[in-house]
Amino acid sequence: MSEITGGELLARCLAQEGVRLVFGLPCPEIDPFLAALDGHGMRQVPVRHESAGAHMAEGLYKTSGDVAVVLGNPGPGSANLIPGVINARHEGVPLLAITSQHRMGIVYPSPPSTFQGQDQLDVYRAAVKWGAPVFARERIPELVRAAFREMWSGRPGPVQLEIPAPVLYETGDESAIRMLPPHRYRARPQGPSPEAVADAVELLASARTPAIIAGAGVDRGEAGDALLRVAERLGCPIMSTMAGRSSVPRDHPQYVFGFGPAGDSVRREADVVLVAGSRLGNLDLPFDKYWGDPERQKLIQIDVDPRNIGVTRPVDLAIVADARLTLEALEAALDQAGVRHAPGPSLRRYREADLAWQQELRGAVEGWQGPGVHPAHAMQVIGELFGPEAIYVADGGNTSLWAHATLPPTRARSYVNILELGMLGLGVPASLGAKLGNPDREVVCVTGDGAAGFYFMELQSAAREGLDVRVVVFADGSWTMEELNERALYQRTFGTAMGTVRWDEVAAGLGCEGIRVDRIEDLEEALTRARAARGPAVVCVNTSRDANLGIPADMLTRFFEVYQGPGD
Repeated sequence: MSEITGGELLARCLAQEGVRLVFGLPCPEIDPFLAALDGHGMRQVPVRHESAGAHMAEGLYKTSGDVAVVLGNPGPGSANLIPGVINARHEGVPLLAITSQHRMGIVYPSPPSTFQGQDQLDVYRAAVKWGAPVFARERIPELVRAAFREMWSGRPGPVQLEIPAPVLYETGDESAIRMLPPHRYRARPQGPSPEAVADAVELLASARTPAIIAGAGVDRGEAGDALLRVAERLGCPIMSTMAGRSSVPRDHPQYVFGFGPAGDSVRREADVVLVAGSRLGNLDLPFDKYWGDPERQKLIQIDVDPRNIGVTRPVDLAIVADARLTLEALEAALDQAGVRHAPGPSLRRYREADLAWQQELRGAVEGWQGPGVHPAHAMQVIGELFGPEAIYVADGGNTSLWAHATLPPTRARSYVNILELGMLGLGVPASLGAKLGNPDREVVCVTGDGAAGFYFMELQSAAREGLDVRVVVFADGSWTMEELNERALYQRTFGTAMGTVRWDEVAAGLGCEGIRVDRIEDLEEALTRARAARGPAVVCVNTSRDANLGIPADMLTRFFEVYQGPGD
C-alpha cells in the first residue's frame, strides 16, 4: 500500500485538469501541496503581493487559454488576494483560488484569540462563482471536480477551495482515491438550436445594412475565424467592443473603429446587428443616441450566459450558446442558403470616414511640439517597432484609451486591457502571466505611472523568473484622467498630483534594465535596447500631462457618457 499526503493528492487532481502554474506564497499550512508540484509538472511562481498572482492568472488565461491556481494564506494572505479575484469575476477569468486555513480547533468559527484568523468562506462568497471548504482528504478529487465544473459553467470565472492544514498533511492509501479526467465529468460547450440558427439566417439574409459587433467572448472563445467568415459572407462592417479589441484584426478590410464617428454611423444605420460574445456594457455605448430605432433595428445577441442577454439593448433574437459553435453553425447555414454579399458603398463610406479620423488624430499627435512626449506618439513608435505579432497589455486611465486607439492590429488573444471592470494595476503582473503562457512571443506592457505604482514590485518577480517582458511607463506625474472633471467644474485640481518617480531607476534596483526617455526622437533607440535586454526591461517615458489631457473629443465625450449618462 502506497500512501500520499492530501497535498500530493491535490497536486495530482490539478495536474489532471491541465494546471501548470501556481501563483502565490508559501506557508506551513499549504507546504505539502507546494512540495508536490515539481513531481506533477507544475511550477510555483512566488509573488510580491497575492492579488498580483490573480492578475498573472488573468494575463495567462487571456493570452493562452490556460487556467492557473492562485494562493491565499490564512488571514491577511487570503484578504490580499480578494481584489484580483473580484476582477477575475467581472472579467470572466477562470482561476482556482486556494485559501489555506489553520487547524480546525481554532477556526470555523475563529475566536478573537486566533492569530491571522478570519472566516474566509464568508469573505469570498461574493467574489467567486462558487466556493467550498474541504474538510476531508478523501473528498479532494470530488471537490476539485466540482470547482472546475462550476468554473467553466456558462461564462467562466473564479472559484474557491478552502483547505485547512490538517487535510493537506494527512496521509492515506492512494489506491482508494478515484480521479476522473475532465471529459468524464464535464459537459462540452453547448451549440445553438437549429431553430435559432434558422431565425438568425432569416434576419441576416434579408438585411440591407447588417453589422457585426464582436466582444471579448469571441476572442476568449476562439470564435474569431468563424466570425470573420460570417462577416465576409454578409459583406458588412465589423466592430469590436473595447474589451474585445483583439477579437477582430484592425487591418481587416471590413473593420470599423467603434469609438469614433464611423462607428456611430454603423450602429445608427444598421438594420440588423449581430452581437457576439458581449454584454454591450456602458463602454460599448448602448445609449439610444448611438443606435438606430429599436422598433425598426433588429438585434441578434449571442452569449454563453443568459444573464448578459438584453441588459442594455432590447433583443429580437437571443442565442444562449457557445460563440464559436454558434458562428460556425451560422456560417454553414448561410452557405446552404446561398448568402454571399459583396461589400457595398456604405462600408466604403465607413472605412473612408474611419481613415480620415485616424489621419486627423495622427497629424495632431505628430505635430505636438512639447515639452515632453505625446503619449499617442509614443504608442505609435512602440507599435511600429514591436509590430502586430506582439502581445500588448494596456493599463491606466488615459493610457488605455490612447493604446486602444493607436496601437497596431493584434491577432487573437494578443491584447489585454482593463476595459471591463476597469481595475488599475493589472498591467505589470498580467504581462508576467502572458509571458509565462507564451514564452516564445514578445510581451509589451504600456502603463500609466499611476497604474504602474500598484504592482511595480512584481518586476522583481520577473527578474527572478527570467521573464523578458518589456514595460513602458508613461510618466507625467498625475492621475491625469481625473484632472479633466476637476478642471471643468472647479478650475483647479485636487488629489491628482503624484510627483515624479524615476521608474527606470526603480526598475534597475529590482534587477531590470532601466532606461529613461525625454524626447520622442530617442524612444526608438531606447525600445530597441529594451528589446535586446536579457530579462525584464523598463522604459520610463517623460510624457506631457497637457498632451495626455488631449484625448480626441469624440472619444472623450463617449468615455464621460459612460459615467454621466448620454448627453444631447
